[in-house]
Amino acid sequence: MSRPIPRRTVLRGMLAGVAVALPLPRLAGMLDGNGTAYADGTPLLPRYLTWFFGNGIDPALWVPAAVGQGAAWSLSPSLMPLADYKPWLSVLSGYEVKIPALYAHKSAPAAVLTGAQAAMNGDVTAPSIDQKIADLVNKDTAFPSGIHVGISNVTGAGALDFNISFSGPNAPNPPNYSPADLFATLLGLSGAQEPDPALFRRKNILDAVAEETKALQGRLGAEDRMRLDRHLEGIGELQTQIDATIESADCGVPIDPDVAYPDRGEDGSISIARCQAFADLLAFAFSCELTRVASFVFSCAACHAPYTEAGLGTVTFHEDFGHRLSPMGIDYAMNGFHTGVAYAMTGLAELLKRFRDMPDGAGNLLDNAAIYTTSCVAQPWDHRMDDFPLLVIGKGGGLLRGDLHHRAAGDNASKVPFSLLKLFGSQEPSFGVAEGLVSDTIPELLV
Repeated sequence: MSRPIPRRTVLRGMLAGVAVALPLPRLAGMLDGNGTAYADGTPLLPRYLTWFFGNGIDPALWVPAAVGQGAAWSLSPSLMPLADYKPWLSVLSGYEVKIPALYAHKSAPAAVLTGAQAAMNGDVTAPSIDQKIADLVNKDTAFPSGIHVGISNVTGAGALDFNISFSGPNAPNPPNYSPADLFATLLGLSGAQEPDPALFRRKNILDAVAEETKALQGRLGAEDRMRLDRHLEGIGELQTQIDATIESADCGVPIDPDVAYPDRGEDGSISIARCQAFADLLAFAFSCELTRVASFVFSCAACHAPYTEAGLGTVTFHEDFGHRLSPMGIDYAMNGFHTGVAYAMTGLAELLKRFRDMPDGAGNLLDNAAIYTTSCVAQPWDHRMDDFPLLVIGKGGGLLRGDLHHRAAGDNASKVPFSLLKLFGSQEPSFGVAEGLVSDTIPELLV
């Protein structure tokens, strides 16, 4: 029987005269006898990530032919890039966005992310699912609202702009498009470097500013108090990051994207190498519990970027393929659209590979994660909102079945995020409002 090992233990050594620290995964010696908590009683918390791709799917090639679990069903053509991760994959088909389609490529993503209609002159009217989960499991990490990354920074013609994570109305958590920038941030928080002495001074300044700012609250109107609250939340998150940097134990060094992927393309461009770079960094951050919540935008709602690397030229994927307007004809447009969806799933597969290959507790990171994958529309050329693309990937710390195709024709799509919210321990009796309101989970999805 192994002796107890502190959860922050690292392997230290020298490489070419330089001190290095290698982080250890969750080992059995760090856990209790059941492998469900750390030896000190701290519970193991699953990780959550929203993975989003714009411009929808073709249900004819997305929905698997058979339903069931395990050998009862097989992957559809669009999902074949995820074949290696079928044991962790749950395909939820037939679900429908019940929120009225008032705004193309905006009402639907708002519904599947927040359970509510989009704002007419803004973005959303309620917090997104990742932020509701962050409130439950992420407040003690270096990134209380999560890490948010993006591949394409090409506009979606208004829609929800570039964002899929929202703390509330007009309070987005914008994606970071620079792997190098995220690497530098994680390196500073990993404990592999000595903290900058300036952080101690900055910490004191932030404390003072926070106290002075709070003193203003009694003198402000309701709207200004809301603005002040958001400002204080930002200060609080920065304070948490500074505390984490000062107090952190060594967690090794994340993979440097400039070394591993020097030809990945410019920030904001779409490439599989950029997906790989961010996947490395997110796996590191989750493994080290620098955060337990993240979002990943492959392409935003109604994204007009080209899928050049997929062989689809420099034209806008949204127009030429999503709306089948290519001058090359309808057959070319349809084939190109199918290619583009599979290409997006290839980007997702890079994240799943790194999560599967990252040891975590008695299994791997994918065993202890829940990845919610969705889009801004179902069938894009007529903006359909039925048979919406909804995937849940991972075992959620043993709370998700996986290897499942469950079909519920016409059922409310809000049940998917609500099921995930309950998985993370929410006591809320319902999720969403108006047509998006649900109070039932999906029992077939959960263990």
